Amino acid sequence: MNDKKIYKKIRVLKINNLDRLKKIENAHRREFDAEFISYALSTSFEEIALKIKPDKYGEWKTNLYYAITEHSPSQGIYKICKKAVDYLESKYNNDEIDILSISSRIEDDKLYLMTLVRDYIPNDDFRRFVGFFDFIGEKPIQKQVTIQSRPGKLIIPDEIKNFKYTQEQTEIHNEKVNRQNQAYLNASKEKPFLNAIDEYEPTNLAKPEDSIDLVYDLKSNEKELNLITPYEQFKAIYEEILIRLSNGTDKYQYFSVLKGDMNKDSFMAYIESIVDNEYIRTGRLKREDKAILLDKLNTALFKLYIIQPMIDDPNVTDIKITGPDSIRCRVKGKAYISNITFIDDADLKRFIESLAVRNNISLNVPAQTFTDNGDKDYVLRFSFTSEYVNSVDYSYIHIRKVSRKKLLGKDLIKAGMMDKKVQDYLLDCAKHSRGVVFAGPPGSGKTVALNWFLEEGYEQSAEILVIQENDELFAYRKGVMFEHVVNYAEDDKEPVTLEDLGRLALVAGANVFIIGEAKGPEICSAITLSNSGCRTAITIHSPSSTETIDKMADLAQRGYASDYDQAKRMLKSFQTIVYMKDFAVQEISEITGYNEKTKDMEYRYIYRKEDK
Repeated sequence: MNDKKIYKKIRVLKINNLDRLKKIENAHRREFDAEFISYALSTSFEEIALKIKPDKYGEWKTNLYYAITEHSPSQGIYKICKKAVDYLESKYNNDEIDILSISSRIEDDKLYLMTLVRDYIPNDDFRRFVGFFDFIGEKPIQKQVTIQSRPGKLIIPDEIKNFKYTQEQTEIHNEKVNRQNQAYLNASKEKPFLNAIDEYEPTNLAKPEDSIDLVYDLKSNEKELNLITPYEQFKAIYEEILIRLSNGTDKYQYFSVLKGDMNKDSFMAYIESIVDNEYIRTGRLKREDKAILLDKLNTALFKLYIIQPMIDDPNVTDIKITGPDSIRCRVKGKAYISNITFIDDADLKRFIESLAVRNNISLNVPAQTFTDNGDKDYVLRFSFTSEYVNSVDYSYIHIRKVSRKKLLGKDLIKAGMMDKKVQDYLLDCAKHSRGVVFAGPPGSGKTVALNWFLEEGYEQSAEILVIQENDELFAYRKGVMFEHVVNYAEDDKEPVTLEDLGRLALVAGANVFIIGEAKGPEICSAITLSNSGCRTAITIHSPSSTETIDKMADLAQRGYASDYDQAKRMLKSFQTIVYMKDFAVQEISEITGYNEKTKDMEYRYIYRKEDK
């Protein structure tokens, strides 16, 4: 963030098409805004711009501008609108501007003025409106008071960046491994493998990143806050307040807010009084930095604290917290250590307890998952392992981010998950395959792929039922039924497991059955439905493509499969296996039958991703 002046109190949005005009109206116009322009009362922006005050040069030949300005409430709702008209008429000739709408409202103790105009002056971009503040005796410029999250960046040490094996080193290594493999194949009881070789050659040449942490830098953004108070002093004040909220009476008040027993605004007013009395009046904090401090405290207390930048970062897919100073994030399939930390153990515990209260979960359960729907861009799937089964005095947390904006076919091709040929094949599988399995390790893109498959694969007339542990799968299309696990039932209601949902699915009347992630006996319900003509699709964790069917057989044995052989034979109901890794489709196989002699599946190999 640089030191240039920021027009905090004015925001001007350029509009050059109808779709953008509608989006801005939906986002910013309120039913009870005080509208000053008579023909704009109870009239849509579309009708005003295209019919009542059309562009004199032709439809959308001239840009519209929507200005949102912030003022002192003492200006008055209607007076501020009248002053805006007076100002525009004094600065523009009648043929230079069309005034389409001027309205205002009071919100959060602030007065907002909304002005929609068509500016015919070339390259003017409605810039003259900045002078409106001087016209009414206010100033449009103040310091930035909200913190904008920016993507982190990977810090690559020179010993990794500049490291490379020579061709000669690689050839010598490959030769040693080949000789070693021969000794491995010839190993016998009389001459075991390691006894037959002088030294062991690792399968792969060692790389510096195998023993050096790869760091994802988020701390640099924090240090670029536009402060007057020295950063280290500001940070110390911020941490002092959070430590205070991790103990005693202040902690009790904070958790009373989370439980709904105390008003948040009253609590933040109390925090503001602490800042005023203990830091500003004593000279430790500059008054100009108060808003930034309160914004950071609000994020720490009522959002996701130090991990919020990782939640906001579109490059990060997973976050894992294993200690106050051990926070990892997954970026494009690879895990990195982040350089942001909690203050201490108590600070981490306060954060963990606040998550439990906000999401109504118990920390007395050994391991559990739940979803947090509080973020505007992502549904967050949390996995908790409680401290009483850990070897440390706090819970371990894993967070999987699921974008609220579903990636569709063209997005997945652009992201490199698959090419057009693979996509078209899978779309055909949705209509003709008995069952499709998306398999792979954690973070491989299985859920993203199934979410796309659900949206674009099935015909509109399909009757689709989705069961899942957490609400990760969703649909833009209508008519899809979604059911989820209930761990903590309220009142006299009963908990519902994924297996329970699987049994209920047998009588749900669906012709497409989807399991968000198969983890146990519910896979047998998918087999039963598949055998009755219902198409199925599931995801499953699997370390490799060859182990996928074995993993599914293990799950089927927890159901009604009497033995491993029967479980494996049942799985021929699933026809298409899609193996994924590193957010890409690696292999596709088709099960053609079960070989009674070898006691194994027979496959037709459809696709293998080629190394480039």
